[in-house]
Amino acid sequence: MSNVKKQALLCLASLMLAVLTVLTGIFPVGAVRCQAAAAESSENNFDHTSVNADLADMDLSGFVYDTAGSIQFVTFVEYCYSANALNFGNYALYVYIYNPARIPISERQDANSVEMAVGYDEEGKPNDYANIPLKLCGISTGELSKLIYKFRVMDDGTLLRNARTQETDNGYRRYDIAGVQLWETGKDNAVDYGVGGTYKFTGYAKGYGTDGNAESNLLCTVEELETVELDVKHTFYRTQTSSKGAHYQNQLDTVYFAVPKRFFDTYGTLQRIKAEWYEYKTKDIVVTSNQDFYDKAYPWLGKQTGEFDQFGMTVYNEDIGISLGQNAGDAGGGMQMAAWGWNLGSGYLHVPAPALYYLFKVDDIEAYDPYADIVSIGGVESNALYEYIKNYDKSYDGGTLPIKDGTISVDLFADDIDDYRKLDTEFGKIQQGYSYYDFDADVDLQTLSSWKETDPSFWDHWINWGLFETIFGNIPDEESRTVAPIYTVKAEDLNGSDAEISERLLINNKDVSALKAFYTDAVTVDSTSDEEKVVVLFRFATSDYYSAPVDIIELGAGFLWQDKHTSGQAYRAWESVFFDFDIIQLSFQKDGKYTVIPAVASPIDIVNDITPPVQMPDDTPWWVKLLSVILIIVLVVLIVKLIAVIVKKASQNRQVKKAVEKYSDRRNE
Repeated sequence: MSNVKKQALLCLASLMLAVLTVLTGIFPVGAVRCQAAAAESSENNFDHTSVNADLADMDLSGFVYDTAGSIQFVTFVEYCYSANALNFGNYALYVYIYNPARIPISERQDANSVEMAVGYDEEGKPNDYANIPLKLCGISTGELSKLIYKFRVMDDGTLLRNARTQETDNGYRRYDIAGVQLWETGKDNAVDYGVGGTYKFTGYAKGYGTDGNAESNLLCTVEELETVELDVKHTFYRTQTSSKGAHYQNQLDTVYFAVPKRFFDTYGTLQRIKAEWYEYKTKDIVVTSNQDFYDKAYPWLGKQTGEFDQFGMTVYNEDIGISLGQNAGDAGGGMQMAAWGWNLGSGYLHVPAPALYYLFKVDDIEAYDPYADIVSIGGVESNALYEYIKNYDKSYDGGTLPIKDGTISVDLFADDIDDYRKLDTEFGKIQQGYSYYDFDADVDLQTLSSWKETDPSFWDHWINWGLFETIFGNIPDEESRTVAPIYTVKAEDLNGSDAEISERLLINNKDVSALKAFYTDAVTVDSTSDEEKVVVLFRFATSDYYSAPVDIIELGAGFLWQDKHTSGQAYRAWESVFFDFDIIQLSFQKDGKYTVIPAVASPIDIVNDITPPVQMPDDTPWWVKLLSVILIIVLVVLIVKLIAVIVKKASQNRQVKKAVEKYSDRRNE
């Protein structure tokens, strides 16, 4: 064995001893001397030493195969930190993981990560954490086959700068590790395994101190780091209108979790929550109850229906023989128009959808009911949509998303998220794809804007909702709301009916019972729970949800060769989705002092139900509706005339009465 490997092994063994003793103390670290050639390479030699060689001189009898065993953090290694900035090319950080059940962990770059402090306050305490990618360097073999994994922390320079600052200010290099997220191959999300350790290094390996000839005086202390473990659940809420007009709704996404009450008692109010996620907006999701349309359209998923013509619309495809159109009809002057269409051809001036990427068949479709115990009739459950996204394999024209091992097609998602969703401040960046933000309870308020907020006129109602709906008053009426992103649930919040609780807390009606059970478990102290907890609602995103009815159209198949429209049997919708949503840290505030607690929480994927439009067209023929309006007008006219007759008759009676009274008075005289 070379001197380099022996020296590295001594360092590793000492650090493992420090962790396994689970005691705070100072432990000598064996000298780690790097070969001179390492400084000339973009990679450290230690990246390539085998795990078995690294551990060769250790007693490894405790590392055994155990199907019931859980993943454990073994140790953390600082490699070749130098007093001389010219030697920082060899600097690296490593973590070793014990995997007793031999779970197949993803070997893809960036699939796994370690949550570490990346910022410190003036007192040298962590005030900002982040998930830092891990590079797999090796897996143990032989008798230790797949039991121990070696990862390199892919520092972008932040950890090194912090180490230098800490050494200058405090005399040691400090690394705070909250947890390690490992992705089991074939699973939807990584699992967060808690570490909760603060590692402080002093001294240098031989050749890396101020005196290059001095022997190693490298030491490490290991202290407990306070973390909070969170079991994160999700719910959502949708309004019935939006200030943007017909078919738009506000979608409020909320996660909830329980935090031990002692954190509030000790550190004060929960003021900030930092989270990260990947945000995308789906393309049109088409839902239909028409089996014939479904059968004809399904083979064309992910395929363009026809070439673009000179007007920018796709040529009608006779092989499909069926189309979709939104608000399709005669625009006057012989011109046919539609707000949107699929395989609608050049006969209608419209915004074309060259291809469909989502298509769901349901039994029936009714208008959106926000208080339904299940998804409104004609909706698509979140699990069904989530599975569809994961298993879609019809097209990959745009490639794949940079998540989930590159298995999700980009074709399923729009080119960008809504502009108003985007943020880029000192607290984080929200954009399409990777996003992170540290939400403040008093600053980052979420707004649910209503159609009523725009003070619409009769004409506005007519344009957005239609003449008949305007006349008959079938327009949803609701107020705008502004809500804080962080809310702690109280017992009285859960009083009343499910509908009342849904409106009070702005959660989905079908999730009320789950929240009640979660709250009861959190506040109950018994043999299974040794401390009381506080349930927190974290309302992290308000986005646009769109759901609009579309007609199924057979071109030239109607009376006198006019197009045949089938209404009420299809709609199109889109929504924002959030993959790998992960809570990084909680910040408490007491008397102006902030305390940041890193969170150990496994990421979740957030894909909501697809619900029908607020107003679906009924099957009543247009002439019946028109006749109803005419009858109402006639009835109003008749009532007015009847009132006029009654008033006139009453007036005549009064005049007769006065004349009689006058005549009677004269006779009495």
